[in-house]
Amino acid sequence: MALTFRRAVATDTAVAQQAYRLIIDHLAETVDFPHWHTENHPTPEEVVGWVEAGELYLALDEGGETAGVTVLNHDAVDAYREAAWTIEAEPHEVLVVHALGVVPDYLGTGVSRFLVDATLQVAREQGCKAVRLDTYVENIPARKLYERHGFTDLGCHTVVYEGTDLSQFHLFEYVL
Repeated sequence: MALTFRRAVATDTAVAQQAYRLIIDHLAETVDFPHWHTENHPTPEEVVGWVEAGELYLALDEGGETAGVTVLNHDAVDAYREAAWTIEAEPHEVLVVHALGVVPDYLGTGVSRFLVDATLQVAREQGCKAVRLDTYVENIPARKLYERHGFTDLGCHTVVYEGTDLSQFHLFEYVL
């Protein structure tokens, strides 16, 4: 399947919100490794903010349908500043991945690999030294995805996100 990757624009907001809603609903019906459905994450307001900030990206199929979504920026929570990363880098030199998800109809078709590859390309284009992210400790599929792509798993860390009781996350880094 041929996919394209682009930054979402204002007219994509509803589509992005719908993609996340489909993902959250699917997770609620299956095994919710990232706990998005229990946390109602991301909220429609978060999606609006990401689109307005130019941080939300879409993976689109040949027909222009949304197959996957992710948020890319330089925003990291406090735990990132305390971690023993493999490379020193200023915040603007690190691309941070948030809320990467695949629309349920596209699961198992390579969209997650495409999203990771496209993310690495965006980081290179921005002159970043590294890509960093966290994934909830129980999210084994995501952890395996990032390991297969050459990310270093820095192990389990306590990461505090406002509005959630979840606190144990694996930190990952890909040095460019």
